[in-house]
Amino acid sequence: MNNLISVVIPAYNVGSFIKETLESIQNQTLSNWEAIIVDDGSIDNTIEVIRDFIQHDDRFRLLCQTNGGVSKARNTGILNASGTYLTFLDGDDMWKPDFLEKLLTVFQVSDNNMAYCGYTHLYANGLTRKFSYPYTSGNILVPVIEGGTQLHIGAILVQKELVDRLKLQFTEGCLVGQDQEFIWKLVSSAMVQAVPEELMIYRIRTGSAITAKWKWQKHIHAIYGFKRAAEYILSQSYSQNDKQELQQILYGRIAYKLYRFLWRMIKNGYEDEARQLMINKEYSIYLPYLDASHLKTVDKFKYKIVFSENKVWWKIARLL
Repeated sequence: MNNLISVVIPAYNVGSFIKETLESIQNQTLSNWEAIIVDDGSIDNTIEVIRDFIQHDDRFRLLCQTNGGVSKARNTGILNASGTYLTFLDGDDMWKPDFLEKLLTVFQVSDNNMAYCGYTHLYANGLTRKFSYPYTSGNILVPVIEGGTQLHIGAILVQKELVDRLKLQFTEGCLVGQDQEFIWKLVSSAMVQAVPEELMIYRIRTGSAITAKWKWQKHIHAIYGFKRAAEYILSQSYSQNDKQELQQILYGRIAYKLYRFLWRMIKNGYEDEARQLMINKEYSIYLPYLDASHLKTVDKFKYKIVFSENKVWWKIARLL
């Protein structure tokens, strides 16, 4: 069996980091891989750094496209991948040397078609923080939806046949949350095995999506993504009882994320926009699925403030 692994690497203005990323791939203990680097119209020295690094290793391929976003870059990579297995690594992140070997081992001893591991945040000051959520295996859709188990797009390995059969792509034009939308859709059909180690390193840098100033017009794309994922999942074949139960779980989770989104809107001074969103039928249909009695104490307090629609309380919220 061909065990070639295709690594898809979207890159945009990561000239200061891409060499470390590529080194982490080149230093893998498993050598049977191809790396497809898709430059998304970088305007710094990213392309020059890549070309200099890969000139003596033909396992790397560089594809260049006009700027279209990370989803388009990943889709280009998937389209050009020829491996049996598929994995993703952003142009400023890294893997530990045994990432590919340990995740591939899963497929050699089980019937699973997807594997994942934990990850570590690496901050600009050099500090690190491990993210070790409960490692669940098998059909992990519900734990992933409910947030108990969290997967990072750079910490998975999946059979490409599954991605092709499901016709999965990253949603182009989605500014935030495209990774989780893809993962929700993927685990709705995958049998998954966890590798309970932090083998991926996620770099948190100034100017990245996680540290950029919060703007509701951008971050609402995450809500769009969860809605699309829910619609996709519910379109699959389930018994009526299973479908109803899954809808409750999906809508409840979207309602929770929507409540949190409304809280962020209010805290950032978008009161009028928050009121409009609360009465928008496209979103308000989810809110009754949120069981506030199960929220943590601090969330219950925030929930009451959000849905009080009280101007005074909303102004106080901006100070909290």
